[in-house]
Amino acid sequence: MPFDEQDAGGAVARRRGLPRSLVAWLLLPALAALVAVGVMYASQTAQATALTYQIASLRAANAQLLSTQGLQSQRLQELQSAGQVAQSASHLGMAPPASWAVVNPPAVATTTDPLTPVIIALRGG
Repeated sequence: MPFDEQDAGGAVARRRGLPRSLVAWLLLPALAALVAVGVMYASQTAQATALTYQIASLRAANAQLLSTQGLQSQRLQELQSAGQVAQSASHLGMAPPASWAVVNPPAVATTTDPLTPVIIALRGG
């Protein structure tokens, strides 16, 4: 393949078809879009990682609270048991009665309010 001057002139003409500055300006929006997508991806990844740690922390706190709730519920049941109530009462000097009796409430008077006779008298009754 010998060197041909006509071919060299065509190569120079082809190379000069678009100036390099114009090519750079045409590639600039594509490069900016690529950078923007990369920044958004990094931001989303960082946010997802932070949320994953937050979820793990909240799950651990929830497990701890459920454990505490179970222990508190068990302790409450122990304190409300009949044996514990009797022990607390004896500690305070209380004892069960020697004998049991049924107490009937007193009969309800027809006029429980002291002003009722006055109101009846004022009405003329």
